[in-house]
Amino acid sequence: MTFSASELDRIKAIPISQTVGRDVSWDASKSNVSAGDHWACCPFHAERTASFHVDDRRGTYKCFGCGAAGDGIRYLMERHGLSFVEAVELLGGRADAPPPDPAEEVLRQADRAARQVASEKAENAFREKERRKAYRIWKAGRGFVTSPGNLLYFHGRGLSAPEDAPLRYLHECPYWLPPLKKGERPVLIYSGPAMLAAITGPDGRFLGVHMTWFDKDRPGAKLSLAHPVTGEDLPAKKIRGSKKRGWILLHDPRRYGQAFQRLVIGEGIETVRSVWQAELRVRGQARLTTTGYAASVDLQHLGGKAVATVKHPTMTVTTSTGQLRASRVPGPEPHPNDERALMLPETIIEALMLGDGDSDRFTAEQVHMRAARRWMQPGRTIRSAWADDDEDFNDPLRRPAASTKRADVYSGPGAP
Repeated sequence: MTFSASELDRIKAIPISQTVGRDVSWDASKSNVSAGDHWACCPFHAERTASFHVDDRRGTYKCFGCGAAGDGIRYLMERHGLSFVEAVELLGGRADAPPPDPAEEVLRQADRAARQVASEKAENAFREKERRKAYRIWKAGRGFVTSPGNLLYFHGRGLSAPEDAPLRYLHECPYWLPPLKKGERPVLIYSGPAMLAAITGPDGRFLGVHMTWFDKDRPGAKLSLAHPVTGEDLPAKKIRGSKKRGWILLHDPRRYGQAFQRLVIGEGIETVRSVWQAELRVRGQARLTTTGYAASVDLQHLGGKAVATVKHPTMTVTTSTGQLRASRVPGPEPHPNDERALMLPETIIEALMLGDGDSDRFTAEQVHMRAARRWMQPGRTIRSAWADDDEDFNDPLRRPAASTKRADVYSGPGAP
């Protein structure tokens, strides 16, 4: 049984949120319903925070946790075990639909191409608009080293703010939620102290701002904030703008006329700064002149897009029929055409990736393998170092009695 291209286009024009919405509950803290932008916990694997994105404008879904992606037809096939024909028919498709008039078909294809161009143009305009908004937030901040943020947040975590890091402090950083209902405006639910970090691209151009809200009454603690309607915990970290091919480059040796030959990179700012401080104690500044330190913004961005997903050895998910099946996560093979992937400067000959022990180890290992394969080139060494189970690299610094262990954490297996 076959369906005409025009019939498939008609099916794909159905808002994908209507198809997916039967199986998930949208996360009101991240979704912007009026813009066709929806987020939920992934129906393909178990998770506590929403990483499953549904875009009505593109008619696609993508999970940034397990890598599941496709259109409405693919969703029904993967989620409910339907064949292609069954999925199309469930959406109202008809194999016996009359074929379009040839002249109408030419017009349809031209319209489709025009809509694609318009969509790409609108997306680029939106991205630039968001970048400018992010830059205004960044410019509103002031130096972090001499700010209350350094004392309230960094010192409370056993850290000191580096003088040259692209960090700023904003005393009243607004925390906005997308519109709670269609037609409404975004909702301001909080304003308070936050650490700002600049996300930059390969050419050093400003791409976005990473915001970390912290509790002014609990040194070193991130802000605890609940959704005003659902009561769910909200993330203490957000980004505004883009992270395409970007990172938070905390230290760039090129700024001081030094070669950039070694990189230490991890998921979070606090993790990377913790290792940076430990390396200074163990190795000394003189041996680190060619080392750069960077945060990848989030875990999956470190590895980029995967070619396919793989079964998780222990985690399971319940299907719509009530059956248990293995969760799937992005696998170790990097997608060759990922235009958003983080790439390294050609001059780097040694890279050390940091893995947090409080993340799922199997998922994180796939990310590290994907990054290593994407970045590997002749003469370059890539290694990983892992924090203790259920901890990140900052946890030892927050235990004064463990000062002896701190140096061992970073000079053990996997460390340079």
